Amino acid sequence: MSTLFPHRPFYFLRHGQTDWNLEGRMQGHTDIPLNATGLQQAQAAALKLKHLPITHIVTSPLSRALKTAAIAAETLGLPLHIDSNLKERTFGSLEGSLRRDLMLQHNIAEHEPYDRILPEDAEQWPATLSRAQAGIMQWLNAHPAETILFVGHGAFLRALHEALTSEYFEAANATPYH
Repeated sequence: MSTLFPHRPFYFLRHGQTDWNLEGRMQGHTDIPLNATGLQQAQAAALKLKHLPITHIVTSPLSRALKTAAIAAETLGLPLHIDSNLKERTFGSLEGSLRRDLMLQHNIAEHEPYDRILPEDAEQWPATLSRAQAGIMQWLNAHPAETILFVGHGAFLRALHEALTSEYFEAANATPYH
C-alpha cells in the first residue's frame, strides 16, 4: 500500500458508458455525454452507494462524470463539488481515434500504455499521476474525518490505482471502487 495517501476509506466511481466507450474511442477531454446505458449504470451505481457512509461527492467537470455524480448526489442527498483536477487525461489530437486502430497501426499490446505515440498536445503520464495525487490529497486533507466519493474517468483511476499499488488497473464503467 502506498504512503502517498492517508490510510482511510474513500471511494471512486468511473462515469457511466458513453457512445465513445462503446465504440472504443479515445475520449480524454472531449466532452461526450452518457448514453442510455450509461444513465442506467449511473442509477444502479448510486443505489449501491446509498448505504455507504459517504459525506462528500467530488467530480470531474466533464459531462459524463458530472451526470454520473449528479445522479449519485441526488440519490445520497449530498451536495456536489466540481474539481478540474479529476478531469480525464487529455490525449490531444488522438481524441476520437479508435483504440483498436491505434493498436494495429503502432503495434501496441492490449494493456500497453499509449505514451510512445502520444502527440505533443497530450498530457504525459507523470503529469496525470501528479494531478491525480494532488486532486485526491487536497480533498482528503481538507476533510480528514469524512468519507469522500470521487467521480471521474478511466485513465485518472488508473493513475490513482498506480499511485497506490504500482499495478495496472482497468476500471469498468459505473462501478464503485473502495
